[in-house]
Amino acid sequence: MKFHPVILIVSFLVFVAMLAFPDAPALLISSLILLSLYLRNGGVHFRSALVMLRRMRWFLFSILFVFCWFTPGAPVVQWSALSGWLPTVEGLSSGLLRVAALILVIASVNLLLRSLSRDELLAAIYFLARPLTLVGVRAEKVALRMMLVFDAMGEAQVITASHRPEKGQITRRLDSIGQLASNVFSAVVERAENAQQKSMVLPALERPQVFQWSLPLLLWGVLYFSGLFWS
Repeated sequence: MKFHPVILIVSFLVFVAMLAFPDAPALLISSLILLSLYLRNGGVHFRSALVMLRRMRWFLFSILFVFCWFTPGAPVVQWSALSGWLPTVEGLSSGLLRVAALILVIASVNLLLRSLSRDELLAAIYFLARPLTLVGVRAEKVALRMMLVFDAMGEAQVITASHRPEKGQITRRLDSIGQLASNVFSAVVERAENAQQKSMVLPALERPQVFQWSLPLLLWGVLYFSGLFWS
């Protein structure tokens, strides 16, 4: 059975929200859920998930570093000479929980993007944004800006590759990075100035079937009561 794009996005939001304050039981249950979903598709999305995680590796390391060295508590090794320079037990525990939760969130983002086409994703965002019209926010603008973001993501790599300095042109690494950033920024500004007003036609999206709303509710219940059961 194919779930409605809106149901998949709402389930994703529930999944991310339940990992905002992670604990070991929630991480275990979430890992099993994600693993079963990846295996359900034959594991074809594992490679793209690993690519996303590799790109985020330094961010994850920085999160772990901040928690390990800036959280008060007992040092991991009782060595008075270096106790002030060692990570704390509390920081290591909290940091690993946060990093594990972020890894699961990244894996869920990858699965969502691979499960929905661009048009389905934008149509679902428009569907969910329509209630915002009550507070003066136009759902069309939300969906249009999301489309521009997706287009920019696809063009960013092309712009970067086309403006990369040639070998031997710049000798020092910092100069090379600065020159590349300057070239890319100029190209982006020029493209933005020359861009024409875009329009889009979203596919018609029917309301999700009522019984499909049980998926995000079931997901919330499993993650919520797993924490209560193990506490």
